[in-house]
Formats: sequence, C-alpha cells, structure tokens
Amino acid sequence: MPDSGSTVSRRGGRGPKIERIADRYGLDGLGDDLVDAWLGEGRERRSLRELEGDVNKRLIRAALDQAGAHVLDGEAENFYRLLTSDDVTAGSRTDARNTLRERGVDIDQLESDIISYQSVYNYLKRHRNVEREDDEDGQSATESGVATIRKLRSRLRTVTIDVIDRLVKAEAVFIGTYEVEVDIRVTCTDCDTRMTPTTLLNSGHCDCGHERDE
Repeated sequence: MPDSGSTVSRRGGRGPKIERIADRYGLDGLGDDLVDAWLGEGRERRSLRELEGDVNKRLIRAALDQAGAHVLDGEAENFYRLLTSDDVTAGSRTDARNTLRERGVDIDQLESDIISYQSVYNYLKRHRNVEREDDEDGQSATESGVATIRKLRSRLRTVTIDVIDRLVKAEAVFIGTYEVEVDIRVTCTDCDTRMTPTTLLNSGHCDCGHERDE
C-alpha cells in the first residue's frame, strides 16, 4: 500500500477513497501507481482525467474478477463507458447494470466505489503531497464541474431508491424489480440545442457558439 496509509480521512471510511477501494478490491500499489503515472516516473505522464478513467476501468475489472467472471479484452472499458457516460441511453445503462449483476457483481457497491476526477486530485495533492511543474489547476473548473454534476446525479439516484424502498416496505407503493435512472439534459432556448451537462462543459458552447464563430 502507499506510504500515506497513516492518513485518516474525516469524511467517512478509513483513509481516502483511493485507498479504501484499493483495499476492497485488492488493487495492490494503486496509490503508488497513480503518483508515478501523474509524475511520469518511468512512463508517459497521465492527466488527472486519464487517471480517473484508468482507476475506474481497473476497478471494474477487479470487481468482475472477484465475482469469478471471465473478463474479455476491452470489456471493463466498455462497462465503464456504459455506467458513467452522459451520452449513454438509460436503457443501455440499465442493460449494463443488469449484466454485471447477473455475473455476480454487487452493482450498487461498484457504482458507489467509482471515483471522480476530484478523488484523484484530492488524493495526489492532499494525501500524497505530490506536485508537478505543469499542474492542471487551470483545467480544474470544468473538470470539477463535471465531477460535481456526476456526484449529485448519483446522490439523487440513491435518495430516490431509498424513498421507493421505504414506501414499498410500508406498502404505500407496489412495484416489482425496478431500476432508477437520472437523465439530465441542458436545453438552450435560443438555438434549441439539447445536450448533456458533460457535453456542454467539454465543448464550451451550444449551437449559438457555432453561429457566433461563423
């Protein structure tokens, strides 16, 4: 485990989330790998966004391995896209979740363990005290915005499930096996462009932006 194991987070659980999921899924050396990859020690430097994806794909692969499921090449990457991309339809996400559940993965635990860009940033900066010359703070506003929206979307989904489960137990609501999907879209009323928040934040404009460029 990384040398920051003595650091204790005060925001739930033992230590930073990176270390907690490393323990849960047997991802030995995960923290050190993140440090080396970000600094480019013995390898090509990776951005914080790339590291977020790297960890989550490794996490999904480990969850499948723990469930005794055979993992095909590229499968973890595809599951990561289906579970997290704002451009994936609700139906496709539900199918991916059901597939993972059928293969023995605790999908609720897995989704709560998926990390954000901010988790990587906090771990490297606050728990490992890592700095590099070309720091990415200039990108943090957009990246942090995307992470915040994803976190709130996940929280809304969790709260909705809790409310429904509570009402089902009280026999105030009757429903069979169900899934809850939170689909957020942003619409510009000037040009009628409709997109996901991630698409807007990454592109920086709606179709009005194209019109101004022209």
